[in-house]
Amino acid sequence: MKNYKLGKLADNDCPDNFIRVWHLAMIVLCLAAWLTGDLADDYKKLEHTGFLIHGWIGMTLSFAVCLYLGYGIAGPRQSRFSQWFPFTRERLRQTGSDLAGLMRFKLPKHKRRQGLAGLVQFFGMLVFFWLAASGALMYFFVEPGSKVRGVLHAVKEAHEVGEVLIPLYLGIHIGAVIAHSLTGNHVWKEMFFQKNRPAEKLSRDFI
Repeated sequence: MKNYKLGKLADNDCPDNFIRVWHLAMIVLCLAAWLTGDLADDYKKLEHTGFLIHGWIGMTLSFAVCLYLGYGIAGPRQSRFSQWFPFTRERLRQTGSDLAGLMRFKLPKHKRRQGLAGLVQFFGMLVFFWLAASGALMYFFVEPGSKVRGVLHAVKEAHEVGEVLIPLYLGIHIGAVIAHSLTGNHVWKEMFFQKNRPAEKLSRDFI
């Protein structure tokens, strides 16, 4: 595997302050949107407080998703989508290698968002983008006090898939963090406490 220079790798691989704040905000917003999802069913009534609460949370989440899309396109080079999107020949090869390693109970060891981690993050982006886009359509076009029909009903049904997708993604994401922590690779500290992994750990993980 390619031998990365330790100093450069440590600087580029750690999340910056925008990602840290955005990550915390998304945890809160996703959980809030998921927990208030059932309240939104009162859109059929003239009094639709639950729909409004869920809608406000959802629109805030949509704004956060748009911020991240802009950051991934025009932000710092190491954070751009082009640096980690999993659909290149080499990154797909790395993903396959990671999956084969998991079958042997071996965790991936390489740069953040590379290989299988990049594929999981891409899945999360799809989930958030779909929920944000479909939720925004419902927020602006649903007429409270009446049932939705036609295309908007199809959008509503697809939006409700989020009840499964959000806990599924969080389960995969949190499970991976716990698994890495059990091996001594505490990646969560970089996100919440701005602590880099020790140099000796980096050298073992990335070479």
